Amino acid sequence: MIPSPEDRLTRSIEEACLNGWPALREVVFDGWLIRLADGHTRRTNSVNLVAPGTLPLDRKIRYCEAVYRAQGLPAIFCIPSTADPALDHALGRRGYGPPEDESRVLFMDFADTPPEPAGDAAMEEGFPGEVWLGTLARLHGQSEATRAIHRKILGSLAVPAVFATVRLADGRAGALAYGAVHDGIVCVNSVVTDPAVRRRGLGRKAVGAVLAWARERQGATGACLAVVAENAPANALYEALGFRRELYRYHYRRSG
Repeated sequence: MIPSPEDRLTRSIEEACLNGWPALREVVFDGWLIRLADGHTRRTNSVNLVAPGTLPLDRKIRYCEAVYRAQGLPAIFCIPSTADPALDHALGRRGYGPPEDESRVLFMDFADTPPEPAGDAAMEEGFPGEVWLGTLARLHGQSEATRAIHRKILGSLAVPAVFATVRLADGRAGALAYGAVHDGIVCVNSVVTDPAVRRRGLGRKAVGAVLAWARERQGATGACLAVVAENAPANALYEALGFRRELYRYHYRRSG
């Protein structure tokens, strides 16, 4: 069967999301991608369904559980809304916890909504500097160990990437974002604003700078990101920027 334009776009978005936030190690098993990054974030420590496969479901689940057990980690599955419900049912029978953080995967077509000018954000290509890394660590409350893993993940990026910092009048970093471009699509990640200066449009400036860079410097034609469905302020921000097309949703299931 020839894939539809919607299916092709969804596949490109999935690839952009995986390449834009890489794991440190990966195992492929019968169409499933088992991602490992020393436990830092669910996205890089979960099973992603990239192809249907042919093996029995229970065998595949047990294999994944064994991989994570060997790493001292819980087994976590990232389950898209397009997946066969049989997987959710099977995980429930095995004692997995309830769905966590339903998230929306959004797409922005630059032909419909051209990115705003980059503005006065500071841009760093390839790898972020200490101000960007230190600000993110502070705003996310990262420990030194977590910060070290995060640096390794960003150092594993194999696609063009940019890190944006919007500074305040006193020189401090007020908002951050980064984007990585794969196959003409920029995946936006790590959008964060200092709580003390929220509602000033700084997050919008940071994301807008990433989008403008992707279009102007990398020839990107669209952008994607994932946002927790219940995060109303973030959803409003992204809709205002032009992320108005929801392609699919996903949630996580964690072993007991």
